[in-house]
Amino acid sequence: MVYEDFLATIKQSLEERLGSDFTLSIQTITKNNGLSLDGLCIGKTGEKVAPTIYLNHFYKFYQDGIPIYEIISDILLLYQANKLPDEVHLNDLTSPDHIKRRVIHRLINESANQAQLTDIPHISYPALDLCLVFCISVHETQDNLLTALIHNSHLKTWNLSFEDLKQAAKLNTPILFPARIRSLSEVIKDIALKSSSGDLDEDDLIDFFDTEPLSPPMYVLTNSTGINGAACMLYDDILKDFASCTDSDLIILPSSIHEVLIIPNSKNVAIDELADTVFAINQEEVPEEDRLSNHIYFYSRNEDQLSVVFTSSVPIGTKNP
Repeated sequence: MVYEDFLATIKQSLEERLGSDFTLSIQTITKNNGLSLDGLCIGKTGEKVAPTIYLNHFYKFYQDGIPIYEIISDILLLYQANKLPDEVHLNDLTSPDHIKRRVIHRLINESANQAQLTDIPHISYPALDLCLVFCISVHETQDNLLTALIHNSHLKTWNLSFEDLKQAAKLNTPILFPARIRSLSEVIKDIALKSSSGDLDEDDLIDFFDTEPLSPPMYVLTNSTGINGAACMLYDDILKDFASCTDSDLIILPSSIHEVLIIPNSKNVAIDELADTVFAINQEEVPEEDRLSNHIYFYSRNEDQLSVVFTSSVPIGTKNP
């Protein structure tokens, strides 16, 4: 079955399963870094907001031999898990006062998002090839974060200025999503514990991890949720304070839009090798939508300034070979 027929089959099958109380449509949506995905919008009578489920990866499952009926069941489960929470009131999404309390920013690559940025209010950092865009934090749980990207048209609807948006996001984001800096070893151990489903405890991890500290030491900077946490690198004084604690300048590796790695600068750090590593990981490990940058950044304590110290010749939006 070709891709277009797959989309039509999924839509028709779900319409039959859900019944006349639901309206389904397939829309092509541009995501971060110019990635275009086909989203299935499932609207229910009486509800003004509909979740979107992206179907591209489900087609890959189909090509790998997963039956259509299993894919349909998975999509229904995903829809149930991502319905708009009952405690979210749509009137709040049109209230300027509520918007100003919930607007936040997230960090993306600028050159890879030029087309989208024409319709999106943003703060540009051209020397870094990065920019901050604005979202409404609609709902937050321990495992999920529901946000809505703000477009220029929204500002007119809410009668808010760009400066209103900018000041609100600068205030809200560090409060709603405070920064966290932890050693890479500690983060890896936590991931191992969570993925073990209780089969391991901290003592067991001694068998899996070297007890010697990493050289050079690496730290993970993200926010309290681990989602869109790379923006923390632009929080006021976050790099300045950490550089003071480590008594060194800082090298920042853009791991993804969700976190960055920080390495205290020393003679033992080979920046060109780090750049090769960042590029390889971006191409092989990080989903295209989550890539932040192929550049290596440097924070100078004396100048209190962040700059690009190594530039990859390959744009972040370049497709995998």
